[in-house]
Order: sequence, then C-alpha cells, then structure tokens
Amino acid sequence: MTLSEFTKLKQQIVFDVGKCENHIHILNKLKEFYKDDVDSDRRFEQINTIGQLINILEIRNVLSEDDVGPLKEIARRINNDDLLERICDYEVNHISKGYINQYVIENIPMTSIKQHMTENKESCLQNYPFGALSPKKMLRIRETIIEEIGSFWRDLGRNLKIRECKIDEIDTNYNSLPSKASQLMNLFESRADKQRWFFVLCEALEKSRRKDLSKTLQEIMAMNIS
Repeated sequence: MTLSEFTKLKQQIVFDVGKCENHIHILNKLKEFYKDDVDSDRRFEQINTIGQLINILEIRNVLSEDDVGPLKEIARRINNDDLLERICDYEVNHISKGYINQYVIENIPMTSIKQHMTENKESCLQNYPFGALSPKKMLRIRETIIEEIGSFWRDLGRNLKIRECKIDEIDTNYNSLPSKASQLMNLFESRADKQRWFFVLCEALEKSRRKDLSKTLQEIMAMNIS
C-alpha cells in the first residue's frame, strides 16, 4: 500500500527529531506548548516520544491532512529548513475536500490557482519577517504585548536575552508596566533576527509562563489585517 504524503511527512518528522542530540528537550518543549490541546494529565504524562505526541494531536484534531501547523512548528524548532519547505509544498498543493467544491475548481483559471499556491509557499517559508507584515498587524502585536505582559515583562526581557543592566535601566527610568514593556519591545525589535523574530518572541513568552499570550500572537498572525 502506498503511503500518503501526509504520512510520509509525519514519519520524516519522527526520524529528524530522533536524530537531534537534544531531542528530549525538544519533545518536552513541544509537550508544554501543546499541553492545553492534549487536555488530559494522564495522556500528557504518557507522551514519551514525538510520535506519541503527533498521534495525540491527531486524535484531538489539532493535526490533520488539512492542518499541518504542528508539523511546521516542529520543523522550525529543529531548524530544518528543507523539511519546512517540504511541508509547505504539501500544504499549498493540498486541497481540502471540505474547502473547495468541484464547481470552484472547474471555474478558477489554473494560472490563478498556481499564483495563489506560490504566494502561500513564500509566506510560509518567510516565517514572518518584519518586512512581510503590514504596519497594522505589527502594531497589533506590539500593543498586545504591551497591554497584556504586565509584571512578566522582566521575565520576557531575560528570555529575549536582553542584558540585565538594560532591564534595570528600563525599570528605573519608566514607571508604568506598559511603558516598561514598550521600551523592552523597542530593544528587542532593534536587535531581532528579521526572519526568526516571531518564533523567538513566542518561545520567550512560553519560557516566561505566558503561553496564553504566545497563542494570542499566533492568532493575530493568522488574521487578515492589512
């Protein structure tokens, strides 16, 4: 029996994570990231391999043939650009049976479909660079952090690798929590990697015990804000 491309991608993820020297650390980080989706302490404790995590995410309908977001997340965390590109190729070529009906397929010019697929792939591979975001979306991300980080701003700064002296300087020179968070974001944006900043920011939020805020930012990224 021929394996589907979706199954092959899952197998490749398991193989590539297993090759990583820090695969246990990666697994633990991913478990924490998807803990709310697992939604069962017993199941959570039983996850000992990346394959088991993938199976549970499928059971919870977090991962499916139509939504390979978790596979992209794993590929990014192990810094495997080739695998990420392969997943993006699958994503832009896969047509969900419940999303596009036969009438639509027959009446959209093939050139338009190909152009849309190319644009989706480029967006996927860019991994949210600053230049690809609309000013409104970037502002929405900033405002969300500034308004909601609260007293966790110091933890966020440390996990963003901001020097302690800079954090102390912000704390001394600014009074309100929003103003401290705003200055922290200014520092981060001035030095952040233009391709990986969003992943770094979300990971820092998770380490700062603000996974809820990390998920909020990902929801903003998925919005059509122009």
